[in-house]
Amino acid sequence: MAKTNAERLREFKARKKEQEKIASLTLDDVFKTPFFETLPEDFHISSDFEDPLAFIGLPVPEFTDDRGLEDFTHYSPETAADMIEPNLGSLGRAEVMITALTEAAAALAFYVNKYKRDEIEARLAEIEASDLSKPEAKKAALQEAARLNKMLDQLERQVRWTFPQWKVTG
Repeated sequence: MAKTNAERLREFKARKKEQEKIASLTLDDVFKTPFFETLPEDFHISSDFEDPLAFIGLPVPEFTDDRGLEDFTHYSPETAADMIEPNLGSLGRAEVMITALTEAAAALAFYVNKYKRDEIEARLAEIEASDLSKPEAKKAALQEAARLNKMLDQLERQVRWTFPQWKVTG
């Protein structure tokens, strides 16, 4: 019996994940010094990493040993085992953190964008429902509608932040 597209895609993803796992295992001989040992002594006190987290009131993750994410996650050990490669150490924890922080920022940006769109559209609806019989009121309403539509145009755009590449494979 022929395989469905979904079955072929699952098999492709499984093969790709296995290849990435094998490639990451070959990097052990490249990254010999534990990541946490390479950080400056004041990394947790004042750095480009600590300052933004402290500013928004988030606890700053510490890299004082080579424990991996499995020792810090709030997920159950069973759930974490399915999601986290064991023995990644402090470098693996930092890499997963980068991905998690960017995903969290993207999700938060989505909700802020949606909120602003909804509010702007509500103000546009108010303008449409208002009495525009007076020329001054009509002129002011048209100016405000133009300003609000410009804001909606800005919210249509995607933004891109650039990061140094942090993922490598063998």
